[in-house]
Amino acid sequence: MAFERPRTRRNDRDHILLSCFWLAYNFEWGALLPVVLPSQIAALVGDSRKELFNGLIPAAGAALSLVATPVAGALSDRSRNRIGRRRPFLAVGTAINIAFLLLLARFGAGGSIGFFLLAYLGVQLGANWAGGPYAGLIPDLVPAKQRGQASGWLALMTAAGTLLGVGAAGALIVGRGYEAIYLAIAATLAILSAVTVLGVKERPLEEAPQPLRAREFAASFLLRGARYRDFYFVLFTRALVMMGIYSVFTFFQFFLKDVVRSENAVRDASYLIGIIIATGIPTSLLAGALSDHFGRKPLVYASGGLMAAASLLFIGVGVHPSLAAMYWIGAIFGIGYGAYQAVDWALAIDVLPQGESAAKDMGIWHVSLVLPQVIAPAVTGLILSAFKSRSLLLGYTVVFACTALWFILGTVFVRQIRGAR
Repeated sequence: MAFERPRTRRNDRDHILLSCFWLAYNFEWGALLPVVLPSQIAALVGDSRKELFNGLIPAAGAALSLVATPVAGALSDRSRNRIGRRRPFLAVGTAINIAFLLLLARFGAGGSIGFFLLAYLGVQLGANWAGGPYAGLIPDLVPAKQRGQASGWLALMTAAGTLLGVGAAGALIVGRGYEAIYLAIAATLAILSAVTVLGVKERPLEEAPQPLRAREFAASFLLRGARYRDFYFVLFTRALVMMGIYSVFTFFQFFLKDVVRSENAVRDASYLIGIIIATGIPTSLLAGALSDHFGRKPLVYASGGLMAAASLLFIGVGVHPSLAAMYWIGAIFGIGYGAYQAVDWALAIDVLPQGESAAKDMGIWHVSLVLPQVIAPAVTGLILSAFKSRSLLLGYTVVFACTALWFILGTVFVRQIRGAR
């Protein structure tokens, strides 16, 4: 397969068109993970089992995406579709995603948790069938000198999408009704994915790939050799940081309700996540652009330190409950979160071996986002379930301490990456 690396500089319009899909993607997960799913799961199984199932159901969906994302990415690397390698997967995956979102909207109190899980797995399949190939668009279309800028745009869309998603979820969930928020997510996905699919121009693969053989295809996911050393360290450090993030994001709503004693935990959780994301927006484009000039690592060190400090401060809120304190500590967390997201993509692409398998390799990199979604909520759910009969405060103290440790480790091991500054 022959595929020429990008040389043409991209202007702001190109970056916006390229990243619109990412805005919709993060609108969806910003609404679902911290707000919609915890509320809907609690309605299905009751307060006594909500922590356990809120740990297990998102983890099951993330486990599916561990396979779907790199497989879809690898198949798109081989695609000879006349409109390009990535965009057909974006269109099909988004259609699947929307279909299952509309099915999830029908579940409420008294519904089947088993059928809810199946519908949620359909959402994950569609989202990752689109997301894996999408990850290949950046190395396909953006030249090396603009990777930090492109990563900053993606970080901005991550922040804006998540902010809009949590805000919409907090506003549109009325009582135990979920139809409005699911319709809003579906409409956002349909419109913004269409902007990227229609607005981005790809060149189709010119040479036919080798015939697809199952054994060779499976072996291609085992990345061997010294040239992948730095790539594996990026995977490892990103996974540690994501462990910290997903240890708490889906449980903020329960922490506010059961420890801080919020009167409207759904609304206040959406405000908290919104503050975290909003304070990260100013650092997103700035940190990405700065990393092109001063290196990626200093931004990672600073962002990891801020998120670790904020995690320890959340323990103090448990001892002295204060909704206002949750908000200003969330702002500190958000500054670090925004800076980290800005550099994340660029750091991965910097150490990605050059070749024609960008989407497959970026799909494997995506595992470092998804695997923590499997492990972290499940571990947090089990910790809180174990401590619930004795002391939820002690349980959350353990959770936030572990969260700070993940951020510290994810920052320290970045020093081992040799192929990036």
